[in-house]
Amino acid sequence: MVKKLLILSLLLFTTIFGQPAYEIDKLNIVANIERDGSLEVEERVTYDIGRINGILYNIDMLGYGELEDLKIFYEEGGEFIPAQYSSVGRDGDYTLDIDDGVYKIKLYVPGEREKKDFIFRYRLSKGVTVYRDIAQLNRKMVGTEWQNSIDSIKVEVNLPESVDKSKIYAFGHGPLTGNIEIVDGSSIEYTLDNYSPGEFLEVNLLFPKEILTDFNPSNILNRNGLEGVLEMERKLAKEANKTRNIALIKYYIKWIILGIGIVWEVFLLSLIYKKNGKRHKVENKYGEYFRELPDDYSPALAGMLVSGKVYPGTRELFASLLELVRKDCLRLEEENGQTIFYLEEDSKAVLSSEEKFLLNWYIRDLGDGEKVVLEELKKISKNKSQARRFNENFERWKTMVYSDMLSKNLKMDKPSIYMILLGVLSGGAYIFLGLILEIVFKISLLKIFAIMGGLFIFLTLSIKRPSLEKEMAISRWSAFKRFLIDYSNLEEAKLNSLELWEHYFVYAVAMGVSEKVAKIYEALLAKKPAEDELDRERRRRYRRHRNLFYTASHRDTFVIFDRNVGSIRSAAVERVAKSSRSSYSGRGGGFSGGSSGGGGGRSGGGAF
Repeated sequence: MVKKLLILSLLLFTTIFGQPAYEIDKLNIVANIERDGSLEVEERVTYDIGRINGILYNIDMLGYGELEDLKIFYEEGGEFIPAQYSSVGRDGDYTLDIDDGVYKIKLYVPGEREKKDFIFRYRLSKGVTVYRDIAQLNRKMVGTEWQNSIDSIKVEVNLPESVDKSKIYAFGHGPLTGNIEIVDGSSIEYTLDNYSPGEFLEVNLLFPKEILTDFNPSNILNRNGLEGVLEMERKLAKEANKTRNIALIKYYIKWIILGIGIVWEVFLLSLIYKKNGKRHKVENKYGEYFRELPDDYSPALAGMLVSGKVYPGTRELFASLLELVRKDCLRLEEENGQTIFYLEEDSKAVLSSEEKFLLNWYIRDLGDGEKVVLEELKKISKNKSQARRFNENFERWKTMVYSDMLSKNLKMDKPSIYMILLGVLSGGAYIFLGLILEIVFKISLLKIFAIMGGLFIFLTLSIKRPSLEKEMAISRWSAFKRFLIDYSNLEEAKLNSLELWEHYFVYAVAMGVSEKVAKIYEALLAKKPAEDELDRERRRRYRRHRNLFYTASHRDTFVIFDRNVGSIRSAAVERVAKSSRSSYSGRGGGFSGGSSGGGGGRSGGGAF
């Protein structure tokens, strides 16, 4: 799945920027050593194509005689089609350029969203070197010039005839993750996964020279080669194993350090939480339910306590407007599909400072002095100055509610400065330790420790708890919310108070359970009271306040309100973000490292 996403990303890249998009799944090379010392090679490469016009392929034959019998095939419909040499690029043809012993092949085979195999066959006339005592194949079978990574590589070297396995010495060079296997007396395999551009796979193979029966005697080097090659390989192997040991030690050190770091962070965060974040235990003497308003708090403040918000949001704002309806300062009506708040001039209600501000803001600033239509508020988002003013007023109202909460001593406990200092210093130490491990010890834990350090600092600064008085208030109002939800437990006498449930409903809106209370109100209206109970005052309240429930209890009303307020605030923030920036100043084992000296290092491939 990940690879498919990568291919699609590469395809998008090539569509936009005109670059080839492809991955290479496999590279399988079979090298047959002939009796005359030549090397017959077949290289088969599998491309996972997003979009390409063709492929590039380099064969470095410098030092290996002539490159003969070059044949190139490409897959089409499950069959392999021979490519033809051409001096100009046509589909199905290839061009060839020879530069300092490197055959540079450009094969014109377009492809899109498919897998395709390509085969390159050729012969190197001087594939092996022969000494007086041994024969040697020493060549970088996979060069450094590949443009892309390769998932898996397999190189199979075959001798002209089977020999005693004890007389075969197989060495490999390149990434230390490669492996060698002497399969039998005539076949040796080299494998490497996850090849990266710039790496190479080098074969250094020693075998009895007697099996090269057709080798030209005049080309035999007049010296022994076995001991010299073995001594060189011993040194390279020693260095490679030393590197492996260091890597293994680093591997264990990395996990030990990481484990200690995680344990220490968990321990310290637990300690910080215990000191700064563990909430006070509060026993509610009223039991599970609080059956009446616990405190003389505004709906916005009550909603903040129950939700755990630091500042009120749109739900609390809507509830505050409904509280003004309940207090007969506003009248809520639905007319022609619009929700309208009308100003009631004859109200004698006593209002708090934030309620006075809210009334003036909505009726006189947003409305026409007599009313405000909620659906028309979205027009404000199109006006830069009005959107900014709306946002400023909203923030001002939030601050007033927050200040009211602080005035009632509903604060957060002061955290332990020692715990904060310990957490921040530990977080900084994690980041510094990751940097030291990366630079000095070459252990790649910088990103992990940087993340852990940043998390350490963030959690240390964010761990807080409500004061005991605030915790008690939260407990009371949470019990009241449960009471509103489980209204079936109410005493029958409570159900007869219409005014009481009007009051409760406003708080239910702020707490997000308005639908529950609206059902109770409907049940009250459904009851047919005695004629003498229907006095003039009750009839008046019913006419004035019925929309408080039937309109405000509908989720759509709040959704419209929330969406409009959100769009206005987003428009204000977006315009600030897009404004010009302020100016500060006015401006078989494993491979060995290194190389045994084999040629062929400039081989490789890619696409165009």
